[in-house]
Amino acid sequence: MREYERFIADAIRIVDAAKVQGITLRLLGGVAVAIHCHAFHPEHVRDYHDVDLFGLLKESRGIHSVMSKLGYSADIMLNALRGVTRLRFNKETMCVDVFLDKFVMEHVIDFRERLELDSLTIPLSDLFLTKLQNVKLAIKDLDDIIALLEDHNVGHSDAHDLLNVDYIAALCSNEWGLWRTVTGNLEKVSAQIESDISIKNRTELLQKLSSIRYAIAFTDKTFRWRLRAQVGEKVKWYYDVED
Repeated sequence: MREYERFIADAIRIVDAAKVQGITLRLLGGVAVAIHCHAFHPEHVRDYHDVDLFGLLKESRGIHSVMSKLGYSADIMLNALRGVTRLRFNKETMCVDVFLDKFVMEHVIDFRERLELDSLTIPLSDLFLTKLQNVKLAIKDLDDIIALLEDHNVGHSDAHDLLNVDYIAALCSNEWGLWRTVTGNLEKVSAQIESDISIKNRTELLQKLSSIRYAIAFTDKTFRWRLRAQVGEKVKWYYDVED
């Protein structure tokens, strides 16, 4: 077993151990993308140094129990400071971060009501959004977004492991800041695909991006969105993220 495969297996073991104790944990981040995609496109595989999970605040005590039984030590200082929104555990070279109740980074995404759509990771469309919401889009995020596009079709529901354009468009049409970041990043992804000669299915990927951008553009915007749009970029539309 290669190193990245062992790392992914350990991440899955955490989710499975939580299920045994009746605790809800779902993978997100690069490891979740690997689970959805990399069996088909191993060229996207990279080294992983941490595991990101999503859990529920009301189950914090149970999460601590799960991680302790698996040999992980809680980061006491960090958990005391941020324990209402996020937890951290460590074992040897493996670091595990657990987002609680909401995914809070540059933007806030609440997918608590959608966790039953997948038993191992957060829902595919939410995973896609957690990558697109990065204001400073890193190369690894760009690779993950392209991997998700390569291995999944776009559609109008969460069925059959689709990227649900209606759901993505609805979130972006309610929150101007998220819309601004996501649409800007979709342009960056499109430019990357057009310029990368190693990508063989560029036309198909660009068509998928076009479908997503079309849905976002033509979904009715809420009053909240329109009000914030009047301010535009004069006021920062995202949160600063601590290292």
